[in-house]
Amino acid sequence: MKKQLFALMLFASIVLFSSSKLEAEVKSKPILGEWLYEVSDAPYGYEKGSLIFSEKEGKTICVIKLEAGELAVNDLKIEKEKVSFSTTVDGNPINVELKLEKNKLTGKVDTPEGPKTLTALKK
Repeated sequence: MKKQLFALMLFASIVLFSSSKLEAEVKSKPILGEWLYEVSDAPYGYEKGSLIFSEKEGKTICVIKLEAGELAVNDLKIEKEKVSFSTTVDGNPINVELKLEKNKLTGKVDTPEGPKTLTALKK
């Protein structure tokens, strides 16, 4: 009985310490997670979606998730509260510059049709 109680306490301690480390990593990188975005005046299918920021091999990466699929993000740069990256839509380069304020991203998207406004809220 004592062995089972000790094992249970050891397991609980491991879970507590590992989850607090994960919370600390997410808090130190507030960009990580899913952001639901809207782009004013964007073509149908691109006006809403998700920006998904995650860690892979020690680097922060991003994927744009749309109803019709995903877009790769290139040249991702995160400097304090500024986020910038590029992607390609129908063969056209798209540049994005955003500002992080708490749980909100706001900024501009440069497209062949002209600049557009993007807002995103953390899910």
